[in-house]
Amino acid sequence: MSERKRQRLATIVGANITARRKLMGWNQAAFAERLGMGADSLSRIERGLVAPRFPRLEQMAELLECPIADLFQTQEDRKRAYSADSPSLAFHSLDLCTKREVILMAEKIIQLMRG
Repeated sequence: MSERKRQRLATIVGANITARRKLMGWNQAAFAERLGMGADSLSRIERGLVAPRFPRLEQMAELLECPIADLFQTQEDRKRAYSADSPSLAFHSLDLCTKREVILMAEKIIQLMRG
């Protein structure tokens, strides 16, 4: 992979980490503490200056409650994945608390159907 592509990917990953961290309601210091790293190191990752290694990406994705692949997606990727009439688009546009409620309701419906 060329250095230019590597830098672009680090920037995409950093921006996605920042966006998801903010969605979770954490500032850099709080998220860095959960990761067991310094806020300055997290800042370099979020700015795309440093690309995190895979174990760190796994840890971040787990804390951010998302698949690792989501950290690599661009806006264009998301637009292609979710058309305007897609139920996935409607779900992904919900805030985190509402998403959790929808999942709990779906689990209850599944239990009722099995039961």
